[in-house]
Amino acid sequence: MRVGILLFDGVEELDAVGVYEVLAKAKQLHPQLDLTVRMRALKEDVSGALGLKMLAHEVKRDLSDLDLLIVPGGPGTKAVAADNEMMRSILEFGTEKPVASVCTGALVLKEAGLLAGRRATTNRAAIEELRSTAEVVLERVVEDGTITTAAGVTASIDLGLHLLRKHFGPELAREVAERIELPGYEKA
Repeated sequence: MRVGILLFDGVEELDAVGVYEVLAKAKQLHPQLDLTVRMRALKEDVSGALGLKMLAHEVKRDLSDLDLLIVPGGPGTKAVAADNEMMRSILEFGTEKPVASVCTGALVLKEAGLLAGRRATTNRAAIEELRSTAEVVLERVVEDGTITTAAGVTASIDLGLHLLRKHFGPELAREVAERIELPGYEKA
């Protein structure tokens, strides 16, 4: 499984890095696991919402080589949502393959046309904006068909564990939760 996490200027750092940590930790613990996690961006260097400078693993708009796309949130989502070419790419991808979001990344999925009539969640501050398109569910992670959305910033870790549990089983999710010392993880 090849996972791409979309990076862009103004991305909320933990939205991107939390889910990356969980998925990459699984691969580190089990190198034979069919899992590759890459930061995908439209340019090599990205400035996060809090000023963290990040370098993407891959710089390209084409998403077709991915099996799962994860769209983090942050103030930069407005520019992503205004990029018509990227919205078309995300819509095309999301009609064929699974897409996930963290925090206000759900608003990007909304703009791309992927959340109409679906159950979804996002950061509390964006609930009303999401409600205009989706059925808002106030949970940490919400899955509706091939679309998975996660709530606010720290839900990035929950999303990673949810994806591990779904695609690789509860034992691996539990093992990673223990390794990253996530207290009280009992969902797996």
